Amino acid sequence: MIDNGCIDMEQTAYDGLKSGWGGISSRTQTYCDEVARVTGGCSLILEGCITLEAEATNGASTFKH
Repeated sequence: MIDNGCIDMEQTAYDGLKSGWGGISSRTQTYCDEVARVTGGCSLILEGCITLEAEATNGASTFKH
């Protein structure tokens, strides 16, 4: 059951990335692809990296003291 859940999450991430890849900047594609490859090519890591890069670009979060 856990294995199937992991596979489903990985497939969902892959499907989302596949359909939206053209809308991601080439800089983010390259950087996040490298990050994901270090972890074995996980689509979930790639998706997370792209999300974090988009948030950083949009200034969604800032460090506060």
